[in-house]
Amino acid sequence: MIPLKLSLRNFLSYRENVPPLDFEGVHVACLCGDNGHGKSALLDAITWCLWGKARGQVQDDLVSYGADEARVELDFMARDERYRAIRSRRRAGGRRRQGASDLQLQVINGDGSFSQVVTGNSVRETQARIEQLVGMDYETFINSAFLLQGRADEFTNKTPADRKAVLASILGLEAYDRFQTRARERVGEKRSEADRLAGELSRMQSEIELIGQPAIELEETNRRLSEIEAQLFKSRKLAEDLRAGVGALRSLDTQLNEQHKLSDQVQRDIVQVESSISAVKGRIKEQQALIDQSEVIKSGYERLEASQGRFTVLEASRQKYEALRQEQNNLARSIDIERTRVESEIEQIRRRIEGEYVPLTEAEPNLLAELGNIQKELATLAGDEKSRAEMRDRIQSLATGIGEVQSLAARYQAEGEQLNEKLHLLKSTNQNTVVCPICLSPLSEDGCQRLAENYEAEITEKRELYRGNRNRLQGLEEDKAKLEADLVLREQSHTREMSQLKEHGARTEAQLQVSRLAKAELDRAESHLTERTKALNSRSFAQDASTKLETVEEEIRSLAFEEDTYRQTIQTIRETERFGQLKLQLDHALTQLPQEQTALQNGAQMLQRKLEELENLRGQIQQTETAIAELPEIENRLEQVSRLVSQLEREQQSALSQKGLLEGKLQRLEELSQAVEFSRGRQSTLQDEYGIYQELVNAFGRQGIQAMLIETVVPRLEEETNVLLGRMTDNRMHVKLETQRERRSGSGEPLETLEINVSDELGSRSYEMYSGGETFRVNLALRIALSRVLSQRTGAPLPTLFIDEGFGTQDASGRERILDVISAIEDDFDKIIVITHLDDLKDMFPVRIEVQKDSNGSTFWLS
Repeated sequence: MIPLKLSLRNFLSYRENVPPLDFEGVHVACLCGDNGHGKSALLDAITWCLWGKARGQVQDDLVSYGADEARVELDFMARDERYRAIRSRRRAGGRRRQGASDLQLQVINGDGSFSQVVTGNSVRETQARIEQLVGMDYETFINSAFLLQGRADEFTNKTPADRKAVLASILGLEAYDRFQTRARERVGEKRSEADRLAGELSRMQSEIELIGQPAIELEETNRRLSEIEAQLFKSRKLAEDLRAGVGALRSLDTQLNEQHKLSDQVQRDIVQVESSISAVKGRIKEQQALIDQSEVIKSGYERLEASQGRFTVLEASRQKYEALRQEQNNLARSIDIERTRVESEIEQIRRRIEGEYVPLTEAEPNLLAELGNIQKELATLAGDEKSRAEMRDRIQSLATGIGEVQSLAARYQAEGEQLNEKLHLLKSTNQNTVVCPICLSPLSEDGCQRLAENYEAEITEKRELYRGNRNRLQGLEEDKAKLEADLVLREQSHTREMSQLKEHGARTEAQLQVSRLAKAELDRAESHLTERTKALNSRSFAQDASTKLETVEEEIRSLAFEEDTYRQTIQTIRETERFGQLKLQLDHALTQLPQEQTALQNGAQMLQRKLEELENLRGQIQQTETAIAELPEIENRLEQVSRLVSQLEREQQSALSQKGLLEGKLQRLEELSQAVEFSRGRQSTLQDEYGIYQELVNAFGRQGIQAMLIETVVPRLEEETNVLLGRMTDNRMHVKLETQRERRSGSGEPLETLEINVSDELGSRSYEMYSGGETFRVNLALRIALSRVLSQRTGAPLPTLFIDEGFGTQDASGRERILDVISAIEDDFDKIIVITHLDDLKDMFPVRIEVQKDSNGSTFWLS
C-alpha cells in the first residue's frame, strides 16, 4: 500500500477546511511539529480509513469536539491500481442511540475519474476487500510497516510464541492453518464413516444369521398351497350352483312383495275414488242452492256498481281539496319561518358588530406596540451568541490540553515502570556480571549500589512528575466539566427564551392580521344590517309566497267539495259489497254444474274397474307363495358351502403370505451378501484415505510446512537486523534469533519459539538490561529489517515505512547513525515517513510536513 493523497474533516484535532495532504513526489519526508499538535493523528487517519482502528480510540472519540461527523478520504496505490477509500463516522446523539459508520471503496482512473465502485454490501464486506488489496490487517501493519508511537518495541516485547504467531500472520501462513483444519475435518469424516461401516457390517452379519435357510420351508409351502387351491376350485363351483337357485327363488320373493304392494295401492285408490265421488256430490248441492237465489244476488250487485261510480267522482274531488289545503298551510308556515329568519339574522349581525368587530378593530395600536418590543428582545438575545462561541473555544482548548496531559502521564508511567524493572533486575542479578549501561565497564558493589540509588532517585522523580501531572489533569477536567455544564445551561436558556419570544411574536402578528381583517368585516356587516332591517319593515321578504297563498285560497272556494255526500256513498258501498262476491260465486256455479255432473259419472265407472283389478291380484299372490316354500332349505345349504369356501380362502391367503415372506427373505439374503462384500471393499479404501489425510494434518501444522517457511525467513531477518544494528552501533551489538529451544525437562521434541538474544563486546545479556537508547536501536533495526524482508516477498508487499517518534532516547551520534540507516534503506521503499518533534532532526530531511495547532484546530503544509 502506497499513500497518494489524504483528505480529512472533523477528525481528532483537524476540523473543517483542512487542505489535502499530497504524498505524490514525496520519497523520504519528516512529519514534524510540537507534541500534541496532531502529527500522529495524520497516521491515525490513514489506519482508521483503511482498517477502522486508531491507537485503540473509541469510534465516537475520533470525531472533533462540537462536530457530528468525521470523514477521511485516502487515495492509495495497491497491486498496480489506484484506489480511494472513504470512511465516515456519525456520532451518537438525538434520536440515534448509537453512532453510524460508512465505508466506500472506488477505483481511480489515470485521469482522476472513477471507473467503478467496488464497495461491498456492508462495511464488513468492504473492509475485507481493502485488507485483501493491501495484503495485511491492522495488527500486521503496526508490527511491520508502521512503527507506532510508544509501540516501537511491540514486536520485541511480545512473548516468543506471540512473535512467531505475528511473523506467521505477516507471511500469510494462516492459509496453512485453514488447510490443516480442513484436513482434520476430512480425518474426522473418514473416521466417522469407517465407524459407521463397521457398525453396518456387524448389523448385516447379525441379520444374515437371523434369516437362516428359508429355501426348504418355501418348498413345503408351495406343495400345501397346490392342495388348497384344488379343493377351493370344487367348493366354489358348488356354491355358484346353489347361489343361482337361491337367486331364482329370491326373485320370486321380490315379485311377491311387489304384488302385495300393488294390492295395497289398488285398495288405497278405491278409497280415494269413493271420497272423490262424495266431494263431487257436495259441490253439486252447493251450486244448485246459489242458482236458486240468482234474482236477489243480481239486484244487490246493481246497487253496488252504482255506489262505486259515485265514489270515484267524489274521491277525485276530495284528493284535490286535501292537496290545496296542505299547500295553503305550507305557504302560511313558510311566510312565518322567513319572518323569523330575517329577525334572527338582524339580531346576529348586531351582536357580531358589537361583540367581535368593534373590539378587534380597536386593538390594532396596542398590538403594533407589543410587536416592536418583541423584536427588540430578539435582537438582544442574538447578541449573546459571541459569548457562547468563546466558551466553546475554551472547552476545545481544555480538551486538547487534557489529551496532552494524559499522553504525558502515560509516558511518565511507562518510564517509571521501565526504571522499576531495571532496578529489580539489578537487585536480582549477580553483582559480578553487572556492567555500566553508559560506559559498559564492569561495576563494583559500590557502583551497583550507586546505580541502584540513581534508579530509585529517578523513580521518585517520575512519581512526583506523575502526581503533579495528575493534579493538573484533575484541574483541567474540573474546569472543562464546569464550562461544559455552564454552556449547556446558557444554551438551554437561550433556546427556551428565543423559542418563547418567537412564539409570542407569531401570536401577536396573527392577532394584528385578525384586527385588520375585522375592520373590513365591520363595514360589510353594517351595510348588510341596514338592508335586512329595511326588508323586514316593508314585508318584502316573502312576496312570492303571499301572492301564491291568495291564489290557493280562491281555488278552494271554487271547488265546492261536500264531506257528507262523500261519507254517505262510502256507507252504501259497505252495505252492498257482499253481493259482489256472491255474483262471482253464482257465475262460477252456472259454469261448473254440468262439469261436476260429468265427473260424478266417470268416478262411478273408475270405482268398478279398481274392484275388478283387486280380485285378480289376490289370485296371483296365492300362486307365488306356493312356489317359494323351498327357499329356506336351499339358503341353509348355500351358507354351509360358503363357510367352507371362506375357510379355504383364508388358508390360501396364509400360504401365499408365507410364500411371499420366504421369497423376500431369500432376496434379502442375496442383497445382504452383496452389501457385505461392497462394505468390506469401502472399508479398505477408507483406511487408505484416513492415512493420507492424517499425513496432511501433520504437514500443514506448525511443525510442518509453516516451520520450514519460517526457518527460511528467520536467517534473512537476522542478517538484515544485524546489518542495520551494526550501522547504528559501529558493529558493537549483535542479534541472534532462535526458533527452537529445549524443554526444561530435557526430554521430548524442542519447543517452537522465536527468542531474541542480544550481545555486545561484553557478551550476551538480557534484553531488559540494555539502556533505553540501546533497546530502541534493537527495536528499530528489527522492525525495519522485518519491513525489508517482507517487502521482498510477493505475498505481503510493504512499499511504505512509517516511523513515529522514539529518537528522544538517542544522543546526537545515535540519531545520525539512525538517519544513515534510513538513507541506506530508502531505495527499498517507495515512501518513508518519519515523525519527530526534535528541531535538530527535522532539518536533516529534504521534505518536511509541518503540523501546527491553534484555536481553530490543527493544519499542515509541505516545506
